[in-house]
Amino acid sequence: MIVSLLLLACTDYNLTSPSQVEGKDPEREEEEPEPDPGPDPDIKVSPSAVDFGDVLRDCAGQPVTVTITNKGKAKLRVADIALSGDAVSKFSENGDAVELELDQSYEFQVRFEPSAYVTYEVQLDILSNDPDEGEVAVPVLGTGTSGGIYEESFEQTYIEEPIDVLWVLDNSGSMDESLGRLGDQLDLFIGAFLTLGLDYHIGVVTTDMDSASQSGKLQGTPTYIDSSTPDPVGKFEARASVGSGGSGDERGLDAAQTALSEPLASTENAGFLRADSTLSVIVLSDENDASSQAAGKFTTWFEGLRTDPDKTTFNAFVGDRGFGCSGGDIWAGDFIEAVGGDKYIDVADNTDGFFASICSDDFSAPVTNMARSSAGMKSTFALTETPSDVSRLEVVVDGQDCPSDAIDGYTYDATANSITFHGTWYPDANAIIEVAYPVDEGCN
Repeated sequence: MIVSLLLLACTDYNLTSPSQVEGKDPEREEEEPEPDPGPDPDIKVSPSAVDFGDVLRDCAGQPVTVTITNKGKAKLRVADIALSGDAVSKFSENGDAVELELDQSYEFQVRFEPSAYVTYEVQLDILSNDPDEGEVAVPVLGTGTSGGIYEESFEQTYIEEPIDVLWVLDNSGSMDESLGRLGDQLDLFIGAFLTLGLDYHIGVVTTDMDSASQSGKLQGTPTYIDSSTPDPVGKFEARASVGSGGSGDERGLDAAQTALSEPLASTENAGFLRADSTLSVIVLSDENDASSQAAGKFTTWFEGLRTDPDKTTFNAFVGDRGFGCSGGDIWAGDFIEAVGGDKYIDVADNTDGFFASICSDDFSAPVTNMARSSAGMKSTFALTETPSDVSRLEVVVDGQDCPSDAIDGYTYDATANSITFHGTWYPDANAIIEVAYPVDEGCN
């Protein structure tokens, strides 16, 4: 007997092993089960460090929440929460003593308010009955910072209208070297005017008010040079060679006022001062002014010569304010080179003029800058906003980074909120000055 067997394939069941159906993801990490809680209290603090980052000075940063959790079976008793360190006055916390059961948590906050542009660091100390970690120290830090960066720019402009410049030169016995050094650089003064194509008058008087041939009278023939004078540098140098035999009673302010007033203005000095001109006076002296009038009185008179006071500028090429200065071979021994020309500097400040030290090692920059000031170019520029961190103030002149330097660079005046250029950094005509500095934006 033949028995036939019919084998049917079963397709209703998936006989593949589970591992073949769902392959394991090698990148998937299995979470480790938490360890069983021990019999003792077990403190856990989160975060392990508090960093407020940058916070505006005198503003409160966003508070940071600190969480204490008990991971042990016994009750956790937190006895004290406190900040420690030199800068604790900039931070605060509102944590209290607390008791926590297993897996119970307690939250409190830490706050930060900086008062300076520095990084402050303290420590948050948490005392508890945890047998292994009875004291948990959490580092806390934050940095006081300023707001955004304010950027502004200025363009150095000059006056293109007629300019009359009166040089007042000290011709007393101690001035030989200074007058010689000035004469060597006068081509720079004339050259600056010629480059700008200015319509100028330049005259010279001395500080000697005792000599009848001086006393405010313009020196030389003709009495002044102008933009049509042939060999203007040679003519200027001749007029500036006033010698050093003049009076030791240097009265520069009186000399300037006499030269620009009647009767000399329409007699010996006729033609020098024009009605529509910008007027600049430059004094070179190693002594303070001995005139009877004060700086304020002279300023009022001087600015009154023009309907627009901005068209008058007084520039002082004198000894440093106060105790004066030294640095040359004019006087030997223990004597200083120049006494402080305070009165002259006061008038320069009153009229937004320029001051340069007569003790400068090189007269080229001061003489060039006197020309710029006379032509209406500014050495001082007022800032629009107040820098919150002066150490981060950046000044660029025609693409070159200008250093912070009182001799050859710029200085910042907090009272006037302005920058002033010195030495070779005095911006030339059409120069672009770019300034960037941080400013406080106010607390949120």
